[in-house]
Amino acid sequence: MPVYRVGIIGCGRIASTMEDQPGAAHPATIAGAFAALPDARIVAACNRGEEKLRAFGQRWDVSALYRDYREMLDRERLDIVCVATHPPLHPEIVVAAAQAGARGIFCEKPMALSLGECDAMIDVCEQAGTKLLVNCSRRWSGHYQAVKDLIDSGALGPLLHVVAHCQGCKPFPEWVADTEGPLLHDAVHTFDTLRLFAGDVASVLGTATRRRRREFRVEDTSYALLRFQSGIDGVVISDELTEYERWDIEFQCEKGVIRMGTNAGLWTSRPQAFEKGWWWELTPGALPDPAWQETPVLCAARDLIAAIEQDRPPRCTGRDGRAAVEILMAIYESERRGNAWVDLPLGIHESLLEVLRREGKL
Repeated sequence: MPVYRVGIIGCGRIASTMEDQPGAAHPATIAGAFAALPDARIVAACNRGEEKLRAFGQRWDVSALYRDYREMLDRERLDIVCVATHPPLHPEIVVAAAQAGARGIFCEKPMALSLGECDAMIDVCEQAGTKLLVNCSRRWSGHYQAVKDLIDSGALGPLLHVVAHCQGCKPFPEWVADTEGPLLHDAVHTFDTLRLFAGDVASVLGTATRRRRREFRVEDTSYALLRFQSGIDGVVISDELTEYERWDIEFQCEKGVIRMGTNAGLWTSRPQAFEKGWWWELTPGALPDPAWQETPVLCAARDLIAAIEQDRPPRCTGRDGRAAVEILMAIYESERRGNAWVDLPLGIHESLLEVLRREGKL
């Protein structure tokens, strides 16, 4: 059995430190996931800050520690490169890793901050034969897969609407919100999950405004209406105004409702006696058992290795990562156009968040 040489760039929360947080399901981090696989070995790490880099080396028994990722790529002959830096650095690192011969790249979300950058990452990886995985983690969740299987079975009738909230999720106070607000940092998970269940988005009407948090250069409030090519409709509320954290998606079917995330549950319609006959009301039931028990990050790490060995796409490809970013860019473009409907594909390659700033509309 071959053992894949893994290097991790960025030694912060999702890469390492979340592993030791109380109550976390393990493995909870990229390092934890690859360390748990018998066919992978973490051989190198890179971080700009010395303190986190040294702590990573001690935590995962890694001695090849670098401050310059290019030096690491040149010296270590890595099979898999994990990119867990702030998003503005993702494109250049992914491109460099593919050009250095990496067989697989595990890239954190959001994949990039513009569609042009996403396209460059995809093109280089395809030319190099590198498998690019974007860590939109619900795709590897046994809970979400079980719900998808239930909906796909038709037991609840067709899926009609999806309603989602993404509120108060950013990791304050340490988060630097100069390049990504709640849409790019958190709601990218929401929109990727909606695509998983409802398919590709046809058009978007959205808002992206700063209602209170004037110290940020990003939105703190967004509302979006989605039309999917499948005919399903969606509503997403995303903001950083609440003191509580709420992340949920409600799947409204003809014969029942499933909510995942905050206050998760399943409700199915049942006939009830009424004075003039019958009517139907929702009654609570049990969510299906998870399709698997392993944590999403472990499944994602294993999926990347399987994608390399079987020469197939991972469950969330670069094109999936791009599609989620495109929805977010369409929300910004809708705000730019005075909250008009925007059809996809978008066809604008620069960062529309930067365009809104430049035009004084955010």
